[in-house]
Amino acid sequence: MTHLDRRTLLRSAGAAGAALLGGGLLAACGSPGSSSSGGSTSLTLFHWAGAQGTVPRKVAKAFAKKHGATIRYIEGTNADTFPKLVSSVQINAEKPLLNLGFFNAQSFAQGSADGLWAPADDSAVPNVAKVLPGYRTSGGLGAYMVMDAMGLIYNKNVIRTPPTSWTDLFDTAYRGKVTTWDAPAFSVNAVPVINQIEGGSEGDLSKGIAAFSRAAKRGQFSGLIGSLDQLRQQLNSGQVVIAPGFQGVAQPWIDEGDPIGFAVPKQGVMAFPEGFQLVKGSSDDQLELAAELMNELFAPATVSAYSAATATIPLVEGAELPAKYRDVESYQLQTVQNALKLDWAALVSGLDKATTAWNNDVKAHL
Repeated sequence: MTHLDRRTLLRSAGAAGAALLGGGLLAACGSPGSSSSGGSTSLTLFHWAGAQGTVPRKVAKAFAKKHGATIRYIEGTNADTFPKLVSSVQINAEKPLLNLGFFNAQSFAQGSADGLWAPADDSAVPNVAKVLPGYRTSGGLGAYMVMDAMGLIYNKNVIRTPPTSWTDLFDTAYRGKVTTWDAPAFSVNAVPVINQIEGGSEGDLSKGIAAFSRAAKRGQFSGLIGSLDQLRQQLNSGQVVIAPGFQGVAQPWIDEGDPIGFAVPKQGVMAFPEGFQLVKGSSDDQLELAAELMNELFAPATVSAYSAATATIPLVEGAELPAKYRDVESYQLQTVQNALKLDWAALVSGLDKATTAWNNDVKAHL
């Protein structure tokens, strides 16, 4: 019996879904463990905001129509949504906030350590076999789909010559006009990169935090950002003139005419793989359906479309980089592979200690 046949049979038998998760945590999106009144399987899909959500939502809507499923959506940032997922599982491990989600490498590692993920290997998601060998995950937990590159984004009206070093974040010429993300989102706030430059390792971010602490005490930062929309607005207004940021985030803004530039520091960009995870605690029917949806999202044509929409580098065989980026050095996978790489498992092992140090030594001085 095929997967679809089994779900159809279950629907015709009127199989009930799991109960709604109580409390306000899921008020905006409904419970991912519920069924519609018609008995169809209900999923909650998390995707990133802006251009990052266009392709996943389009594919999911067509998938839902084809399979008679109900799909709810959470749109947001990794930094905001991952902690909410963790909280939901702490409340009830059988009713996670979402069933299928798009996450960065830090959350891949943190979720693996916390036992959040369900296997998404070749047997469940055949297209995962097309992921480039160097980017297959351990134990079949999730799969990376695209690669982004983190460098420096800046206001071109203020900074006429592109910045050249990660340490330009601490240039006194930009005092009061620098921002970054709050802890524990160290994968996006440049602390691990500065830590490497200072001779530290991902298991101990103290050297990077010390550099940010010195800068905070002298008034280098305008504050911390909580969303991409906030970052974009502050860059465009000139409230912020330089920040750590991603090529795939900046490029759509540049294409739309924002006075924003993306610079590759002399120390290199930071490699930043991104992809999907199936969430443990989802029902068997939800995991089966979510795996089929994930398989469609990893089809080479879909990955090509996602790459084009988000200005990211595809990590799936048969997917193509958009023609306009093929001669740009920072879009070459080899360039990113040879750039700054983080030991994500080591980083997440020290998150609590690093977050406490950040709060005491950096955030307290903003």
